[in-house]
Amino acid sequence: MLTDLIRRILTRLTTRLKTATYSCGKCGLKVTVTDDPDRVSRVLDLALAHNCKPKPKTL
Repeated sequence: MLTDLIRRILTRLTTRLKTATYSCGKCGLKVTVTDDPDRVSRVLDLALAHNCKPKPKTL
């Protein structure tokens, strides 16, 4: 149990952070995430599934 915990800690500490960006052309939503790989994919899934409500354009 202790060796498994140590192995997980070492894996987490030695894994490089990933950066991901997403921008929606319709509503202007911009998301930039720099974090652990498992969290980056979850945040990008949320950004891709957002309810897009385009902003009205003013002249």
